[in-house]
Amino acid sequence: MATHEVTFEFLGQCFTLRSSLPEEEIKEVLAFLEEKKAEILKVKNVPAYKLAIWLLFQVAYEYLKAKKEKEALEEYLKAQSKRLADFLEKEMPTLGCS
Repeated sequence: MATHEVTFEFLGQCFTLRSSLPEEEIKEVLAFLEEKKAEILKVKNVPAYKLAIWLLFQVAYEYLKAKKEKEALEEYLKAQSKRLADFLEKEMPTLGCS
C-alpha cells in the first residue's frame, strides 16, 4: 500500500502525517477528534495541553468500551452458535436428515 502525507491543523499546531491508511480513514479520525474537542470546549476553555490530555483520555475510554462490547458480543455469538449446533445435532435425526 502506498504511503502518502496528510497535513492537518489541530490545537493550533500544524502536523504532517505519513501513513499508508486511506486518506478517508484519516479524515474520519480527525473529524472524530474535532467533534470531541468541540464537546469539551462547550463546557470550558482549557489550555491546549490539557485539551490534548483530555482528548487522549476520551479516545482511550471509548476504545476500551468498544473493545469490551466487541468481546461480549463475540462471547454471545459463540454461545449462540454452540446452542444452534447442539440443537441441529440433536434434531437432525427427527428432521429426516442424515
